[in-house]
Amino acid sequence: MLLNNIAPRKKTISITPLIDVVFILLLFFMLSSTFSQKKQLEIKHATSGASQVEAEVVRIVLQPKGIVEVDGAQYIVGEQSFIQLLNTLVENDSHVSLSAGANVNIQKVIELIDMSYQAGITQLNLSESVEL
Repeated sequence: MLLNNIAPRKKTISITPLIDVVFILLLFFMLSSTFSQKKQLEIKHATSGASQVEAEVVRIVLQPKGIVEVDGAQYIVGEQSFIQLLNTLVENDSHVSLSAGANVNIQKVIELIDMSYQAGITQLNLSESVEL
């Protein structure tokens, strides 16, 4: 009499639930942690007319594509000539009024404000946007 001896099957461990738990933990830690430090910028709104100091105000107008117009001259944000202009404004302790043209991304405005503060400009005001 022949007996068919079937070898017992090895029980396999499924790692699918383990992978699910790992992804849930990964998602939890990603959502609960902070990857960048928040910075707070002090912003002053430009005032009108008589209450403003008699000092000369340099008006910077941010246009789309990172172009900045200052007293009729155009600069590109981040280029050396614009950084030199910011340094000159710091040396002269100039009052700066920043405004943005139509269709300018708010992130670009924040980057320009941050760049101005890093250059050392302390008298920075925001004014109404302009149509160009």
